[in-house]
This record gives sequence, structure tokens and C-alpha cells, in this order.
Amino acid sequence: MWVDWNRTPVSVHGPSKNQLELLILHLRNNHNVRRRSLVMPDREQGGFLFFLYQACNPVWIAEFIDSMEEE
Repeated sequence: MWVDWNRTPVSVHGPSKNQLELLILHLRNNHNVRRRSLVMPDREQGGFLFFLYQACNPVWIAEFIDSMEEE
């Protein structure tokens, strides 16, 4: 999973649609991040992506990735 912080809107990329959906739930439930796109196929890089349309602290995404690695 990786995030392109240099584009507007910020894009979040991953190999699994399910994993990105879980990240969306984490951001919504724990940090009230609600303005985002649907998860869609990433035609340029492969895998899937979604866009964030509101501010998001990079630490929040890192928390999610760390929790996924612990499982």
C-alpha cells in the first residue's frame, strides 16, 4: 500500500480492493475522514486506488498498515 501525497487529490494505492476498503473504514471510524472516492481499478499502476478529498494525517494510514502487519 502506498500514498501519493504530491497529487491533488491525494491518491491511496494498494494491491487489494478489500484492504483499501478496510483502510477507508479505519479512517472513517477512527478519524472522521469521510470525503473520498470509491475504490476503483488503478489503470496506470495496477491494483486499486481511491482518492482523499479532505485532510488526512499520514500517521493515521501508518497506524492502519502497522495493525495489518500485526495480524
